[in-house]
Amino acid sequence: MRATRHRIAREDGVAAVEFAIILPVLALMLFGVLEFGRVWSQYQVFQGAAREGARCAAVASTSDCDIEDEITAAAEPYSPNGPFTITVNGGGASEGCAAGDAGKDVAVSWEQPLNINIPFWNDVTVTPTIKAVFRCE
Repeated sequence: MRATRHRIAREDGVAAVEFAIILPVLALMLFGVLEFGRVWSQYQVFQGAAREGARCAAVASTSDCDIEDEITAAAEPYSPNGPFTITVNGGGASEGCAAGDAGKDVAVSWEQPLNINIPFWNDVTVTPTIKAVFRCE
């Protein structure tokens, strides 16, 4: 009787069992934070690429830069998902600002799908609109 009571009162292996129970939650949180950081970094790169494209569009009347090439080069190592929308004061202008557009706003935008892949969880794709606005020079 004494050996049975002693065996029931022992707590050998309790920490291992508790760790096994909490490990999936910790792993999900860790991989979620890492994946969010990766996707946020990718989003910031695309925002910078949009700014470069808008800057190029703003000086299009006085320079020979290609807006799409500027966006693609600034988005390295990622690939932006075109088509790109270029508007001057809300109207369409695929070449950027013209000589008479000084002082008007030029916007470059596109929709970019971003994939969030967290292990042990469903993959999610969000599609924010990447946009930047500059003033025509």
